[in-house]
Amino acid sequence: MDEFKAQILQLVREACQHPRGSLERKRKLNKIIYLIQKSGKLLRGNGVPDAEEALQQTWIYFYQNLCEATTAKQAYNPNKGCVTCWLNIYLNYRLKDIYRKRQETQRKTISPITGENGEEIDPVSLIPAPSEPSPLIKDIQEWLIIEAKKLQRIHISDRPDINCQVLIERRFLLEVAWKDISQDFSVSIPTLSGFYKRKCLPILEEFCRSQGYLD
Repeated sequence: MDEFKAQILQLVREACQHPRGSLERKRKLNKIIYLIQKSGKLLRGNGVPDAEEALQQTWIYFYQNLCEATTAKQAYNPNKGCVTCWLNIYLNYRLKDIYRKRQETQRKTISPITGENGEEIDPVSLIPAPSEPSPLIKDIQEWLIIEAKKLQRIHISDRPDINCQVLIERRFLLEVAWKDISQDFSVSIPTLSGFYKRKCLPILEEFCRSQGYLD
């Protein structure tokens, strides 16, 4: 375990020793949040509208479920992974929720969905609840953070904002459509998808192979 993870885990243990709602616990939790934000180890949601909203939801989830399960089925379990990995899984779902709601709202304004009796159905309600994330997704989330600088250096010419970290996060993890990525960055789909296939996918495949996910 590296020094950062050990420091966070110690603070978690100290925070959870204090009663819920106590000033002592709040101080520890705020310190954990500060250190995690400063570390840059959370997904950034590049290009996702209202990504800040997803982050705020994540910190609320953190407060409510770190020591005791309030809104989740289980509280944070250090035996299943580090705090940042736990938060990134939740944050990834919230980013997807926001993106999907935006897409469904746009579709709804064009062509509302109706039920058998003519009642209007919210398309968001038709989206199935997310299943437990695979170990691969967890590993890729952590890899994108650990190798952030390296992946950010691999970018489209004169567009450092369109790099492998951003594209893998948006395309692979958040499953954003190419047409939406194209609109967000004002770059053609062939340019984006071509760069992704030539430069980013080989790196992603190499990582997956190193972790035993590919032969």
